[in-house]
Amino acid sequence: MLTVVCLNWDNYLGRGAEYVDKLLSMVQRNLTVPHEFVEVTERDIRTDKTGWFVKLDLLRMFPGDVLYLDLDVVITANIDALVRLAQTDRTKIWARDDWSYSIVNPQSGREATINSSVLLWSGYKDLSRLTPAMLRDTHGDQGIITQLFWPAGIGLLPNHLVQSYKYGMCRNGEPPAPIVVMHGEPKNHQIEHEPFVQEHWR
Repeated sequence: MLTVVCLNWDNYLGRGAEYVDKLLSMVQRNLTVPHEFVEVTERDIRTDKTGWFVKLDLLRMFPGDVLYLDLDVVITANIDALVRLAQTDRTKIWARDDWSYSIVNPQSGREATINSSVLLWSGYKDLSRLTPAMLRDTHGDQGIITQLFWPAGIGLLPNHLVQSYKYGMCRNGEPPAPIVVMHGEPKNHQIEHEPFVQEHWR
């Protein structure tokens, strides 16, 4: 069975329960694949990592198919297609190309990464090449995932299935993607007036 995982670390934004409850509700409405929803908190992981690096520990916590979702995503439509795509090659971690630091169109002098707001994988991933220096010098978990697994171990999710609010998606009357990512600012509770947030973040 698919495990749908979210990470509520240190009571996310002081509103962890609200964000978890709404994510669970969105998943239940928009995922028909049989699944179990799991909230992971600091009580569930013994780790020496901090901040976003804690997400790396999730890659070796679950034995089967996993869909990881950041708490601040908004799910607007059925997401079965993402799960089915990841099941076509279970050797890979599936993620979207990052909007700021693209690996498809890298910019000189900038770290090229995937975006880790939505991740799919199967089984325990090998993190044996992870070093303290990588944790010290790399900008975020998604940079480390890219270093460890790109290109052979990463599959890219289609751009039209996962969009960014920050970079202007969904602001011009266009229908939102099935998953809209609220990376950076603003966060969901700060833009509850947005029609698609009002409709779907509940």
